[in-house]
Amino acid sequence: MGPFDFGALGFWIFIAAIIVASTWSKSRREAEKHETLRRMVDKTGTIDEAKLKELFSESHSEESKPGYGYRVARVMGTIVLSIGAGIATFILIAVGLGKVFGATRMLDDITGLTAVLGVSAGIAIVGLGIFFSSRFCEPPPGTRSEPPAR
Repeated sequence: MGPFDFGALGFWIFIAAIIVASTWSKSRREAEKHETLRRMVDKTGTIDEAKLKELFSESHSEESKPGYGYRVARVMGTIVLSIGAGIATFILIAVGLGKVFGATRMLDDITGLTAVLGVSAGIAIVGLGIFFSSRFCEPPPGTRSEPPAR
């Protein structure tokens, strides 16, 4: 393995690539908007205020719906909680199968098992936190949490 952890290096290179791609995509999108505006001015000679606002306004079609943040927090919390529970279940099944088939050499290191279960519990707690934070978001209309209409 050596003194370097190539898995961590790969992870951080991946994160950097995502950030660079996102930044490049946003700048390219802005450049396309300005190019469209320049072509409109070259073609017509005037600037239409309505089209200019439409071109440079951010479209929040999905995010502006009431209850969008509530749904996102609930779904993401459930997914993260399930990942944490899945890791713990996988490790416990692997430990059980190892004991059944006599592969106890890896299981003698209780520190590693405790660390993995601790990480999975941490992930599950983060999932619970995300799920319960949806209580602070605006619920979607027509849910059971609203009082009945009179």
